Amino acid sequence: MKSFKLSFKKIFKWSIVSVITYWILTTIIFGHTKFDSEKGEIIYGWSGFDALFTDEDFGFSRNREWKTQLDGIDGPYIFDEIKFTVNSENRIVQNKIDRNNPLKVVVNNKDKDEFQLVLKKEHQQEIDNYDLPSKLISISDIEGNFNAFYSFLLNNKVIDENYNWTYDNGHLVLNGDFFDRGENVNQVLWLIYMLEEKAEEQGGKVHFINGNHEIMNLYGDVSYTKEKYIEVAKQISNEKHWDTASKFLYSNNSELGKWLRSKNVIEKIGTYIFVHGGINAKIINEKLSISEINKISKKYYGKRKLGSENSKENVVLSPYFGPYWDRSLSMDLMYKVAFLFNDPLNAPTHKPSQTELDDVLMFYNSQKIVIGHSVVNEVTYDYNNKVIKIDVKHGLNKNSENTQGLLIENGIEYIVNGLGVKMKLKI
Repeated sequence: MKSFKLSFKKIFKWSIVSVITYWILTTIIFGHTKFDSEKGEIIYGWSGFDALFTDEDFGFSRNREWKTQLDGIDGPYIFDEIKFTVNSENRIVQNKIDRNNPLKVVVNNKDKDEFQLVLKKEHQQEIDNYDLPSKLISISDIEGNFNAFYSFLLNNKVIDENYNWTYDNGHLVLNGDFFDRGENVNQVLWLIYMLEEKAEEQGGKVHFINGNHEIMNLYGDVSYTKEKYIEVAKQISNEKHWDTASKFLYSNNSELGKWLRSKNVIEKIGTYIFVHGGINAKIINEKLSISEINKISKKYYGKRKLGSENSKENVVLSPYFGPYWDRSLSMDLMYKVAFLFNDPLNAPTHKPSQTELDDVLMFYNSQKIVIGHSVVNEVTYDYNNKVIKIDVKHGLNKNSENTQGLLIENGIEYIVNGLGVKMKLKI
């Protein structure tokens, strides 16, 4: 027993020494920075010796602005009659436009895809309850990936090569997180913007549901935003701080900002609920209707959550239990550990039971819920086929079988991929 204790102490001691040594060496070589992501400033930092072999400034830093730069074709960004675009030379071009004339959008990809659209006269608030059409396709978490999104729509006959709506009276449901991480966020948004009107002309419908990344960008949270978008925001807004500049980009002064503010965070289509994150018992304990959830969410679009004595507002806007943040229906060990590490006192780790889910569905007189937000290997069922998870790692190239969505056709559920292949959803 004594020898075991000595061995344990020795192993523990050298483990601590190894961790500390590793931390010191990696800091010396690769650097360490304390960063303020709201202001875009280095509070303090050491570049690391690897900076001698890169474009990074070598040495110590304190209270220094982090440099951002443009990176390829981007935009357009429309503010009333003023258009800003980033050209191939990484310069912002400003033009006055006639809102009645078509607006060209160029994609920052290998094919330099482009399309034209006409700006809307007004942005009516979306309703949040619809009958189930004979065919419906849903996809989520595109995150600025134009190649995956365009070829998915094309190969599943939602659009043709000329960007015309070819899905007749079918519905296209976009279940949140079309912002951040990707190279063509604005081009993806403009494509959706354009397809809305074309769909309605043919008796169809495009539903754009705001997820947590849409909400974050509305209030200027750039935690997952590529730096090229931060730079364009700074130049257009003439604001230095990252959060203030990025908030301006999708403010109520911008065309896309106005458009996003007309969108819901949850909709019911037939007996299906479509929501980015999920719905949990705390929501129904407050007896919140779908319309109330949307009303509260819209009240705070563009604002970080403020203190409130209203329990309904608190649960809808909660970073854990709100409909565009909730991960409880996908709660596993990885999420539990991550939540506990980041917020050990308040982190939610409860995974709802089947009964709890059934209570949620019963409250909303629904049979199934379709969610994104939490990545799965393929579009899949959970909770006795009553939850359908559609957030997958889409392919980065066009015509990828890794890109997937959900098809509901004549009441039957299928997986459809980026090649247009249809497979019945596995039970």
